[in-house]
Amino acid sequence: MNTKNIFRAITFLGVFIAASILPISKTTVNAQNYSDVAELGPNTINYNKMSLRNLEEVSEETNGSTPKELKIEPLTIIEENVARNLNSHWTWPEYTLDMIDSYSPFLFRTKKSAEVDEVKVLLEINKKGKLSGFEIIGEVDKGLKERLDHVLRKLPKCKPVPGFEQYNPEVFELTIRK
Repeated sequence: MNTKNIFRAITFLGVFIAASILPISKTTVNAQNYSDVAELGPNTINYNKMSLRNLEEVSEETNGSTPKELKIEPLTIIEENVARNLNSHWTWPEYTLDMIDSYSPFLFRTKKSAEVDEVKVLLEINKKGKLSGFEIIGEVDKGLKERLDHVLRKLPKCKPVPGFEQYNPEVFELTIRK
């Protein structure tokens, strides 16, 4: 065996032993990935330079999707925490907040957009969990709007949280700070 393979084997063994000895609780994962939710109010999560808040279900009158119409899968611990903190029957996939946060320099890269401290966007999620529309709150220049449109088109579909009888459309408020 060469030294690379030996190093990989030792690293794998170390990670395996650490994972089996150190139990991971839901509160530990939540504390590591999300800051204190209480300071922002109910239905809100804060992550790095952005926050996500569940505003409302769009309408009680619309017929939502039933669990039979959707592909319901078990959620990761982080996805469960996001759903619980947002008080929603939809949750964003685990990597979504990292993805949005990584686009922050791209969004605020021009002279005009560098003058903006934050951007607030209302995200409309349809009864299938897909982003069906968005509305920018406040004044932004054309370039920032186009870059924001580009980022939002890359967002993954929301996952349905198991245990609900109906999945209605919802509106989330996304705030991205530079």
